[in-house]
Parts: sequence; structure tokens; C-alpha cells
Amino acid sequence: MSEPAARDVPRHLVLLLAAFTALVVFTTDVYMPVLPTLQDDLATSAAAAAATLSAVLVGVAGGQAVLGPLSDAVGRRLPLLAGALAYAVAHVLSALAPTIETLLALRFLTGLAAAACIVVTRAIVADAYPGAAAGRAFATLGAVAAVAPVVAPLLGGFLARFTGWRGMFVVLACAAVVLTAVAARALPETLPPERRIAPRPGAIARELGAVLTVRPFLAYLGAITALGVVLFGYIGASSFVLQDGFGLTPQQYSYVFALNAVGIVIASMTTRHLIARVGSVRILAVGHAASLLGAAILAVGVAVDALALVMAGLFLAIACVGLVIPSATTLAMGAARDRAGAASGLLGICQFTAGAIASPLAGAGGSPWSLVAVVGVGAVLGPVVVVALGGRARGAAPAPAPGEALEGD
Repeated sequence: MSEPAARDVPRHLVLLLAAFTALVVFTTDVYMPVLPTLQDDLATSAAAAAATLSAVLVGVAGGQAVLGPLSDAVGRRLPLLAGALAYAVAHVLSALAPTIETLLALRFLTGLAAAACIVVTRAIVADAYPGAAAGRAFATLGAVAAVAPVVAPLLGGFLARFTGWRGMFVVLACAAVVLTAVAARALPETLPPERRIAPRPGAIARELGAVLTVRPFLAYLGAITALGVVLFGYIGASSFVLQDGFGLTPQQYSYVFALNAVGIVIASMTTRHLIARVGSVRILAVGHAASLLGAAILAVGVAVDALALVMAGLFLAIACVGLVIPSATTLAMGAARDRAGAASGLLGICQFTAGAIASPLAGAGGSPWSLVAVVGVGAVLGPVVVVALGGRARGAAPAPAPGEALEGD
């Protein structure tokens, strides 16, 4: 199978895909500042209001498993554009929801639609970019995914001065319509008909099964899943550890959260600039080593009750997202390039599932040692799975694109 030439890829493509990535993050984070208002308006509990966020995440996780392999059958443009339009419709209906039960169902449907924006963008990168160029593109998407959770609540706070949660849903719907219109004109179809599978449930199921037989893919899938444990464990429990355990105010915690997001951006940009010269395999190894070091520093900080060490350990462990995710995604998608949609779906659902399990475990019992345990297990599992399933790192790397140096050389 021939690789697409760099000159055939529109220069705007990564920016367009990054916009879809940001839209998914905004789906939940924009209206977080007005959750109490939503609770009052629908006369529901705080737990039910917060469950509207969970409903989106469940939809995103499940949707990726279906929409990824579906895009291997019908191409990339149709699922992405249809998903973005469905996203807009779901937000308009959410803005009109009369009860919390209706809203929960609509937020789940919103998550299903948003899944297309994640899973298809990864598949497009695998289709359109060879070798290290794919790594640079994934690093850019990773940087956007790190910045968006910091920007989204700020945007939500700004919008709250002019509208409520219903108005915010309308704003997100309008953003999706605009993005869909731009993509309809500017997004190329990156999967030609001769590379597609039969659009039948059996063929789609076989695609998923075939990807799961590729050992290098499984190795890097394991690395991404393990890092999902680290990241979502941090998201789920760090506020309790730093505020209840070390006395930080909510505002101070928001600064720490933003600082760690900046760490991901810096690491992502470092990956973007070095991946062609250093190779994804070496960057992945550095990311795993740094993650292990961060987990160790975190454990020492908790043991001696030192806030500075706890913050340093968290910063190092979380910044590694910008090293591990782009490089492991590049290697995983390269190992299963012929089935990029199915591979992308599996990457997404495994990462979200790991996060759904890790987040409550990290906060179990209200002890900082729960966070230490979850971060430590995730940091250890990543390199262990890569070695166990991929053998030597050099051998696990996919074949380089023409003219590109071997990963790790």
C-alpha cells in the first residue's frame, strides 16, 4: 500500500482536525461553571447534574468502538460530518430538555456524536501522514487536547455572564454547524474506495478482531491504556489530595491544574519537533522513564508530607502525556494502518474505559495513597506491556515511510 505524499495533504488539515478535538473537550467543560444553575433549573440533585458529564463520556467511549471501524467501510468524511451535525442537533435538543432524565439521554447521544470527532480524526491522520509526520500531527492534537480543558471553563465563565446552561448548549451547536460547514468544503476524503471494507456488521467485527491480533498494536494500545490510568486517576483525585490533604484553595488548585496542562503542551511540542530526528520509540521510552520517576517523586512527597514534591511528581507524571500519547499513537496506528478506523476506535475505548475505572479508585477512601497507587500502577504497566507484547522496541516499530529514518535509529 502506498503512503500519501506530503504534498497531497492540505496544509490546513491538522488545524481543522484540532478544531474537532477541541470541540469534544468543550462538550463537557464549557458548562461546568453553571452546573449548580442546571441543578436548580431542573429541580434535581447535584449528583444527577454531574451525571450529565458522565453520560457524555460513556457515549464517547462506546461510540468510538462503532464509528472507528464504520469509517473503514464508508470513508472518513461521512462519519465525521454526520457526527458533527448530529452533535449540533443533540445540543439544540439538550437546550430544550424539560427534565433531567431527558437531558441525560440527550447527553449520552451527544457523546455518541462527539465520538466521531475523536475517532475519525485519528484515522485521518493515519491515512494522510506518513511516519514522523503522523507523530507531529498527533502531538499537535495532543497539545490542543491539553489546552482545551483549561480554556473551556474560562470560556464557560465568560458565557455565564450573558446566558445560562441552555444558551451554552446553543453556542456549542452553532460552533459545530460552523465547523461542519468548513469541513464540508475543506476536508478531503483520505480513505479511497479500494482500501475500504464491506459495510456489513460481520466485516466490521472482523476488522476489530484482526487488529487485536497485531502484537505491536497491542503493545502500544497497552501503553496508551496505562497512561489513561495515570491521567484519569489524576483528574479524579488530585483536587481532593491537594485541597483536602494539603490545604490548597480551589483557585490555587486551578493554577496547579493549568500548570500541569502547560506541561503536557510543552512535552507535546517537544515531541512534535524531535520525532523525525529521534524517533517515536525513543520518545516513548523517555516518556515511560519520566512517568516512573514522577510516580516515585509523588510517593516520596506523600510519605514525607511535602507539597512541593507532590506537585513536582504530579507535574512530571502528567507532562509525560505529551511524550507517550503522540509517540504510542503513531506507532499503534502505523502497526494497523490498513485498519486505521478500527485501530482508532480500540485506542479510544480502552483509554476511556481505563480512565473510568482508575478515576474512582484513585479517590477511594480519600487517602493520597490511593492516588499514588493508581499513578504508580499506570506508570509501571506502560513499559511492561510494551516490552512483553512488542519485544524489543526497535522490532515493534512499524516500517518507516520512504525516505524516513528507522524509528529509534
